[in-house]
Amino acid sequence: MTEVTGTDLLRQVAAARVKKIDYARLAKSVGIAPDDLLDFSQGRKNLPADTLCRLTTEMMQGTRFYPDQDVLGPLEQIEPRPMGIRPDPFVPTPRAWAVGMAQGPGPQPVRPSPEQQTQPKRPGWIGGWL
Repeated sequence: MTEVTGTDLLRQVAAARVKKIDYARLAKSVGIAPDDLLDFSQGRKNLPADTLCRLTTEMMQGTRFYPDQDVLGPLEQIEPRPMGIRPDPFVPTPRAWAVGMAQGPGPQPVRPSPEQQTQPKRPGWIGGWL
């Protein structure tokens, strides 16, 4: 697998911009000639590092070009900070579990239910005397 460098990625983005929009305005805002931008997008010319930095901020907002490593990265490097006070680590107390303690008392004997008293049916009614 070929690794894509920051310059290659900028070249691909510039090629897409050259095809879709008026690249003379982009070249003017970066401070280079439109022909230089066209040659860079087609891979015929390399641009200096400071020009690549300006081109990155113009084409890809929120992105920065690191010329020493030839990579792109976020514009702001935010240091991690704690969101609150970290609680003490939880250490469970050891217990000696007997078999069946965690499940409960276990199955119980079945008791016969007391027989329900049946009311005599009222003639002509469905539910009886209630």
